[in-house]
Amino acid sequence: MRSLLLCLFLITITVPARAADINLPAEAPAHRQAVLEEVWRLGGEDEEDVLLGMVGRGRRDAQGRIFLLDNQLSQVLVLDPAGELITILGREGEGPGEMARPADFFLNSPDQVGVTQAFPGKIILLNMDGTPGGSIPLGQDPATGGFAFAGEVRKMGDHLVLSHGSGAFDQASGKMKSTQVLITLDPEGNELARFAEHTQERDLARQTFDEEANFSELNTWGLGPQNVFTCPVRDEYLINIKAMDGFLQDRYLRPFETRRRTDEEKEEITSGMLIVVNDQRQEIESKVLDTAPAISSLQVTPDGTLFVENCYQVQEQQEGDVVRRYDVISPDGKLVEELSLAVPGFNRDLDRLQFLDGEYFLWMRNIESAQRNMISSFGVGGGEDEEDLGDAEPLEIVLCRIPR
Repeated sequence: MRSLLLCLFLITITVPARAADINLPAEAPAHRQAVLEEVWRLGGEDEEDVLLGMVGRGRRDAQGRIFLLDNQLSQVLVLDPAGELITILGREGEGPGEMARPADFFLNSPDQVGVTQAFPGKIILLNMDGTPGGSIPLGQDPATGGFAFAGEVRKMGDHLVLSHGSGAFDQASGKMKSTQVLITLDPEGNELARFAEHTQERDLARQTFDEEANFSELNTWGLGPQNVFTCPVRDEYLINIKAMDGFLQDRYLRPFETRRRTDEEKEEITSGMLIVVNDQRQEIESKVLDTAPAISSLQVTPDGTLFVENCYQVQEQQEGDVVRRYDVISPDGKLVEELSLAVPGFNRDLDRLQFLDGEYFLWMRNIESAQRNMISSFGVGGGEDEEDLGDAEPLEIVLCRIPR
């Protein structure tokens, strides 16, 4: 009898508690607009000291240094708080400390940066003194007929969370099956917990963008000090809050009606997509949904404040100098305000504003032209309708912040 009671006790304490629903109000209790102020600029027509290709990601560390990942030049630029170049890490290649078409990066420590290489998927570590820091392979070995790929990565404190996947191509059927996961890793690259998983099969003879089939919980996520936030349902304002062991803790819910897209919006979604097979651009069959995803992005500050961007707040939906808006949720689960960010001179067609830490943001001027230039450099341009990029202004990075 005593043994039975002990077994029941052990079973009881290992069952996770039921997740609690935290209901957020339909209307934000406060609205605030901040006009971002410029801190420094890098690049542009007058830049002589630093060469920029296509900078797709930026990070800011506790010392105020800014790290920029150049996806085209396969390197990480490190800048001091005043915008002066400290060093450049990495380069194009396949050797130690080298990479090919990096996807994302994270700050592993004050002295080391980690970069995810999209394909073949792996994590490349770069030391701040310029020496290689090793690498962590991910997924299947290409020699066995499989492949691995890596995407977004975040690190906060001791927690490293990565979106990556693996798959295989069946030559007989012409189909490719892949599984993508959102996991947390230990320093050696071993999986500690899984937060989301998505398996999909594609017919390579018939290129299709199927938005419904492509949706999964790992599409939109954020990492906080002790939690991972995910969006499990496309058309609802619903955010899962998961502990670092992968178990669901709580959920944010909010009354919300998602936005219907215009016909022009639906056409634009696939107009910029590019699929190349054997150096030939492939036509894409579009299965775009009539509505936009309820939540577009999740960003988390070091103290756990959550910045949620819904489908009405994205850059394309703003007017005047306002670039983006965020629902700001406090670490204790209160919807504090809707924050609007204004950037005078911002071009919504060419520029992008990237979240850094809730106070600092990167204004990436002319990034759309930089992206098209990068695609052209791969030798797979868009064809006769591809516009002439010779007169396009060069990429310029502007560090901005909310006035104190």
